Amino acid sequence: QEAVIELKPIIDKLSNDETIKNDELFFYFGMISRLILSALIEGDRRDTVEFMTDKKSINNNFNMRKIWESRLSFMEKKLEELNSESPIAKARQKISKACKDFAEEKSDIYRLNVPTGGGKTLSSLRFSLAHAKKWNKQKIIFTSPLLSIIEQNSKVIKDFVGDESIVLEHHSNVIKPQDSKDELEQMELLTESWSSPIIITTLVQLLNTLFSSKTTSIRRFQALCNSIIVIDEVQTVPNKMLSLFNLAINFLAKICKSTIILCSATQPCFEETTHRLTGSLKEIVKYDEEIWNTFKRTNIIDAGSKLLREIPDLIRETLEEANSLLVVCNKKSEAEFLFREFCNDEKITCFHLSASMCVKHRRKTLDTLKLDLENSKNSGCKTLCISTQVIEAGVDISFQSVIRFSAGMDNIIQAAGRCNRNGESEELQNVIIISCSDENLKHLKEIQKGKDATLRLLYNFEEKPENYAFRLESDEAIKNYYKLLYSSYYSENEGYQDYYLNDYGTSIFDLLSNNEKFANINCEEAETYCLRQAFKISGQNFDVFDSFTTSIIVPYEDGKELIADLCSDKAQNDLNFRIQIVEKLKEYSLSIYNWQKDKLISDGAVKAVLDNSALVLQEEYYDKNLGLVTNKTNEQEFLEV
Repeated sequence: QEAVIELKPIIDKLSNDETIKNDELFFYFGMISRLILSALIEGDRRDTVEFMTDKKSINNNFNMRKIWESRLSFMEKKLEELNSESPIAKARQKISKACKDFAEEKSDIYRLNVPTGGGKTLSSLRFSLAHAKKWNKQKIIFTSPLLSIIEQNSKVIKDFVGDESIVLEHHSNVIKPQDSKDELEQMELLTESWSSPIIITTLVQLLNTLFSSKTTSIRRFQALCNSIIVIDEVQTVPNKMLSLFNLAINFLAKICKSTIILCSATQPCFEETTHRLTGSLKEIVKYDEEIWNTFKRTNIIDAGSKLLREIPDLIRETLEEANSLLVVCNKKSEAEFLFREFCNDEKITCFHLSASMCVKHRRKTLDTLKLDLENSKNSGCKTLCISTQVIEAGVDISFQSVIRFSAGMDNIIQAAGRCNRNGESEELQNVIIISCSDENLKHLKEIQKGKDATLRLLYNFEEKPENYAFRLESDEAIKNYYKLLYSSYYSENEGYQDYYLNDYGTSIFDLLSNNEKFANINCEEAETYCLRQAFKISGQNFDVFDSFTTSIIVPYEDGKELIADLCSDKAQNDLNFRIQIVEKLKEYSLSIYNWQKDKLISDGAVKAVLDNSALVLQEEYYDKNLGLVTNKTNEQEFLEV
């Protein structure tokens, strides 16, 4: 009866909301079920750990204001120490103050859209600490789509929070402590339950927490209640799951009393989707032309269409005016073609970056590239980087000019963030959009759709630039881009945003709401039941990115010795030694798709080691500049993540 009393106001609130569609109502009922199950699992596991270890685990279900107050006070003192004389520093101060002032607002869904270089990480942290103190929030959760962004942001957050003991990082680059069993148990408990006051994690982990059927993911769901959730680069949420994402965020804000911050320089119009976001969606920092102009460093130019073989001439023309140039391609084959065109040019130092390179290789290339860019300022030498989209986010690097193969406007704005990034030139520098007319993107549907929407926006902009404040990166232009993008999918498949499952002939959204496809088949009285969702099937089929990939170890530099150690007798017989080697080899591995794996196996390019538990690439298939190379005839390419 107590449970009924507790749940009835929630059910009534949802049922009496006339803006909620019938299928959305059942989806929310499913979310309530997941929340109850999450609390049950968390309580059960925590009790078990406490009983087995005979000690109380960390529990943050108490008044958190003292913690937030002390951390906010520490941060305010750190901010006072920052240089505040330059125009950029003053603009950042105004943005930061606006965030702190906005923290008085009640829990809801808000947007944080600040220019590149505007100090978004510190501003969102300042808002979060002040808001958590005001409204006694239980925790603050920061999510980012890429590990490179997380590594940068976590360092800043820890530095300005001033107490690493209250910060938990949950992502694949975190190495668990090996010192003691107690430390391992404590780390496992914190990771599985998200018990720390501040969590830094990936977008994938957040989405899995909302929808995956794994027990560890379900267990974390309860941790989202009464929290502040900062979602960085929110435009990277895959289009196929917009309905799931929007409704889950609505649920967190309406029912769980959480505050959601959507961060992006290219804010998607989630309120225009089929199942829309319904929160306030207010801008935390209102547009101020004077502040925004302080960070304006680039001019986006549409250069029309060219064949791939014609683009080297455009690169040479651009390098006549600029000492450094970044070219961002949509496909690895395009990047490889252009790199080979320039790698032997004595007047140009040419670099290549793509997901075909292991993490260690990419980091070393980036370090060398940054040094070369610094030297080119004085020497006048030409620096050229040919890259795929791996350089577009989370990489603090600056070029004098950028050429971006036409893709989504979010990709183009990200690429523009690598141009004149630190205001090295007082004049606006060019970001050139080029449409490669002979590229084949049939296996890269997301990029093709983004490219098509961008080309339509460019046409509209050319016809009436005044409708877009005469800027391709204006809010008006970005809103028009997303409307064009969503409409292109909708005309093709009405349920594309619902995460359609071809094998089942229905969507995950339907499975988690009315379940019309299966409920009536299995139960004649299905209509009389409040809960008829297919939780298990939907959770098992939920995958943020299509992850049909395999990791292979590559013989890059020290990776050769580590591979030898992995194949040694000691590794066969000493589990701890093997674990240490495998951990180190993370930096010397990369993910390949199954068709690539099959091709490499048939060519004898990989060999299995450790009783077929790991695949190692042969040396001749790893290039010192390009990374993994094959003589594949298969034209299929995939989106890099």
